[in-house]
Amino acid sequence: MKISALLILVACAFFGCKKETEPPRTRIRVGNLKFAIDPSVQPPFTYYIPINSVNLASFAQLDAEGIDTADIKSILPRRATLTALFGGGELNFIEAVSVRLCLLGDNVQNCGQEVFYRDPTPFNVGYELELGGSAVDDIREYVLQKQINVQVKLERLRNVPQGSFEVLLDMEFEVR
Repeated sequence: MKISALLILVACAFFGCKKETEPPRTRIRVGNLKFAIDPSVQPPFTYYIPINSVNLASFAQLDAEGIDTADIKSILPRRATLTALFGGGELNFIEAVSVRLCLLGDNVQNCGQEVFYRDPTPFNVGYELELGGSAVDDIREYVLQKQINVQVKLERLRNVPQGSFEVLLDMEFEVR
């Protein structure tokens, strides 16, 4: 009898502490950011690939949805995708990758805030690689800018890429 009462108490405490998460108010998409890969990218080195002066349409997207920036609680990274353009090489050479957002004047290695990552990546990913959002509380200081710098960090490589090709980066952020 005491054991079952204890189990019920523990179950109530466990399920009662569960935090309800509300759905995002909207999503901000930033896409078609192009960068180049070539065979000079070789292990064991880490490579920082800048995509400078990225125009964000955050304010236009928020205005279209009728959302005032003062009403935003947080902006969180949801997902990102790296896509090798048709006819290019595959992304199998990447073992660990991350994406960082940096303020416009900031271009140093490891600038700003890491927002997406994948470590380790699956073997034989082919032409498309999905990245998950990093565990950050709020990145509105970056997403609510007119322009930012984006840095793709090839952290670890399995081998050398199969030639020179271009890659597209698409990112999605949740507005809460």
